[in-house]
Amino acid sequence: MDETPRVESPRKRGRPLTDEEKWMVYHVFTALAEKHVAGSLEQIDDPYQVTSQYTGVGRSTVATIVKAVREEGRVPQTRTPGNRLQACAIAGPAEGRIRDFIFSRHRQGMICSTPQIDALLREEFALSLHERTIQRHLKRMGFFWGRTPSHGRALQEDAAIRQQRHDYLHVLRENRQCPRTERYTEVYLDESFLHHHHRRQFSWLNEDEAISRVSGKGRRWCFIHALRQTGLVEGAFLIFAAKHGQGDYHRQFDATRFLQWYTDQLLPALPSRCFIILDRCSFHTVARDALNPSQMRKAELQAWLTERNLAWESHWLCTRLREEVDRHRDKEPLIQGIAREHGHQVLFLPVHHPELNPIEFVWAVVKDQCAQEYSNTTSFQDQRTHLEQGFATLITPEYCTQVYAHVRAIEETYWETDLLLDEEGAEQAPAEEC
Repeated sequence: MDETPRVESPRKRGRPLTDEEKWMVYHVFTALAEKHVAGSLEQIDDPYQVTSQYTGVGRSTVATIVKAVREEGRVPQTRTPGNRLQACAIAGPAEGRIRDFIFSRHRQGMICSTPQIDALLREEFALSLHERTIQRHLKRMGFFWGRTPSHGRALQEDAAIRQQRHDYLHVLRENRQCPRTERYTEVYLDESFLHHHHRRQFSWLNEDEAISRVSGKGRRWCFIHALRQTGLVEGAFLIFAAKHGQGDYHRQFDATRFLQWYTDQLLPALPSRCFIILDRCSFHTVARDALNPSQMRKAELQAWLTERNLAWESHWLCTRLREEVDRHRDKEPLIQGIAREHGHQVLFLPVHHPELNPIEFVWAVVKDQCAQEYSNTTSFQDQRTHLEQGFATLITPEYCTQVYAHVRAIEETYWETDLLLDEEGAEQAPAEEC
């Protein structure tokens, strides 16, 4: 039995570790792990547990820090305290409707404010949210509260978000105008999840009747798939049971799991010349040099530059060294280079635009089917079977063609709206200068 005394931690319980503290934990673990391998006189059977005892940090936290440094070259980012890991109350389909609602009012010369968004969510999505929740989500979508030329203040979209969307649509339009032999096939991919107790919420009732149902949502199946206009990509389906009870499905995936699926399942299943289209979540955009200069010590920055024969001066402070490392490190997403080696290209969706990904509609249809088939006797494994049957029976080539057409209509609306709003802004600019 390990009798190593536990060191009383000076940290306040529950306070997140700083980046410096995380690096300290990692270096303590590294020293103990070397002793464990070398077989020193001090017997260390479990470096994770001993590190926990020496630092006063939980063993699971030590394991998380070590895994992040080994895989990504940096310590895990500190999350904001509070219940921020839960899925957002405003789902993807509502985001597209909000953006369309704001644009339609702007085209009519009308302002748009938070109470009007609140009324829209209540009427069309039966969502009753606090005003601050709506405002925070609007900021995440790229909107800000600003002064209009002649109508007071209103919600406006950030110019960078609009340009990002316009660039994305431009690439797609250019590809679709190419001859068929030179055109890239559009393949969309995404991750999602399905709760064990996923079920419909409404039913015909009378005043004296109540439906007996299991409480809670239960365990979750996490899955990833890819979609072409002719149907789901055969052989690209990956599903596994979530290990964490909190957070959305993104927390269940990591760069290692995604990259393995990407190289072992997706790429071999694709035809030649594909546009692989996906969102910008963190494990999709891991760079070839997956390091964060802001989390590196001065000696590590100098060593990194020296190993690559890059010049640096001894009088440089950490700020200058970090700038130099950031300037020379390879920031290209790892999956982009791998795709290019196989004759494909990667195209990232604009941020907070799930309505431009047709596979989002596939998730909605299949999950609704699972909800219809659910009963109190449905086991966790049964729910997986329902999911797989839904993919096999509901997602037909005809359905996929309809979904692609629907998304293209949305793309065309955005394209025309962006051009219209840009022209209006150009006409108003001289008046503002005067």
